[in-house]
Amino acid sequence: MVLAPFFEKAPSLIIAPDGSVLFECICNANPQPTVKWFLKDKELTGDRYVSKIKKMVGKFTVTLHIKNPTQEDQGVYKVTATNTHGSHSVEQQYIYKCTGKEVFKTLD
Repeated sequence: MVLAPFFEKAPSLIIAPDGSVLFECICNANPQPTVKWFLKDKELTGDRYVSKIKKMVGKFTVTLHIKNPTQEDQGVYKVTATNTHGSHSVEQQYIYKCTGKEVFKTLD
């Protein structure tokens, strides 16, 4: 059965103990889609952004891992899945939270 990509809901957002950020969502599609992540309509590239797609039964788990996030990383993230039958996007907001150490570091 062919199926245009479709996300069931917006990505979940997980803050890891090391401070890194993980977005995760489920995408239905057949064949496997190409996935791209964007922040403020700019595609995310580089070593700090690790995007993965993992096949499950009839679905795909799509993740974005952001290493060492900063205030510059806050905003609306969009994930887009595309295959030969169509394209679908969902968005999730991320707000960076400063620690007390970071606040006082800027006052030095």
